[in-house]
Amino acid sequence: MLNVILLGFGLFQIAYASRLNLYHRILVPSNPSLSSKYSYKGYVDLETLPVSSLQALYTPSNDLNREFTSLLGVVETDSSALYQVALELPDVAVELWPMSSVKACHLHHAKSERIWLHTSSASSHDPHSITYWILETPDDGLCRTVPSSSSSGLDGHKHPNRVLDMPSWNTTVLVKSPSSPLLQTKTGDGNPLDCIPS
Repeated sequence: MLNVILLGFGLFQIAYASRLNLYHRILVPSNPSLSSKYSYKGYVDLETLPVSSLQALYTPSNDLNREFTSLLGVVETDSSALYQVALELPDVAVELWPMSSVKACHLHHAKSERIWLHTSSASSHDPHSITYWILETPDDGLCRTVPSSSSSGLDGHKHPNRVLDMPSWNTTVLVKSPSSPLLQTKTGDGNPLDCIPS
């Protein structure tokens, strides 16, 4: 009986580890009172990750449109606002979750987002950090003018129509592991520098 319980617990642990939850929020460094708390963005399924592929399956939250509309309420009130995406780590305080930030003003023009989950090795499926970016971000990183055609969100603020459909964004999630070999120190003439025994 104990073996059955342990087996079931082990399978639960494997299933839980293969599903990674992502959260998002708006952070306003210049006015923390305007910042939102983390809300559920969606999850990444590593169990379906093919051996030959680095791309993982992403499923957005069913309530993503409503939550995202609410998040956008502070974007138009402060240009310093940041959009943050965080990777939930089991048994780790929210403040210590790995996260990545972009300027929140770019959300108004976004159609595609890319998420990199970084692991310590190619055989590991335990990400330790996250990189996030919006593909429509201008090369100079500067905020662009928000289009005039907009509709009122649930929070009473004006928001461009197309950003309210965040689940339709082209979201790509890649699992990245270190691939570069360690750099070898060389002498001035290009020969490898031998280590001097201590």
